[in-house]
Amino acid sequence: MNGISPIRLAVVDDHPIVVAGLQALLASQEDITLASTAASLQELQESWPAQYDVVFLDLNIPGESYKDSILSLKAKSPNTHVIAYTSYNYPDLVRETLKLGCSGYLLKQISREEIIKAVKAVVAGERYVGTEVTMARSEKARRKPDSSELKDDFQKRLLLSKREKEILNLISKGYTSQHIADELFISRYTVETHRKNILRKLNFNTSTELVKFAVLQGLV
Repeated sequence: MNGISPIRLAVVDDHPIVVAGLQALLASQEDITLASTAASLQELQESWPAQYDVVFLDLNIPGESYKDSILSLKAKSPNTHVIAYTSYNYPDLVRETLKLGCSGYLLKQISREEIIKAVKAVVAGERYVGTEVTMARSEKARRKPDSSELKDDFQKRLLLSKREKEILNLISKGYTSQHIADELFISRYTVETHRKNILRKLNFNTSTELVKFAVLQGLV
């Protein structure tokens, strides 16, 4: 190592098997050390002021918003490089996380060699997007998943527009349709239309289901 300190990596992921896999992959890597693991960003932040060179961030952690998590990490430690570490391969999601400040985007099924390559690249000031990540602008690659493809709540979340997320947030706070209309300077009819579209997209029937979804996805 020639006296050079190893790169300090932290992993935020609520799946123990994923964390265990990374620990095994990096066990013999002298220049990268897995310095901390946490099941949520809140748990990781309890270890501050410990400093990490790189943080692998799972985007789908119940009760946390990946957007807020990325912004919080960058605000708390601007010199820490955040890499989105996820199973979701959607171009819009890739671009959003990079725009929010992530230095890289990796899919969880990648090899040990690419993990090491990515960590070293972002520490060197480069942006690294995994070789299997889709960023093409073709119509097929650009589109969001439709209802027939939905497998979990995180994918459902990707269907919602910015306005629909705003309305869902206010529904979760107990606002009536008229109150939401007044808050957003739109008509009550428009609010009701958005509410119906949100229920349809998420395949829910009641506001109670919407509120539970919003809480678990960190949208409120």
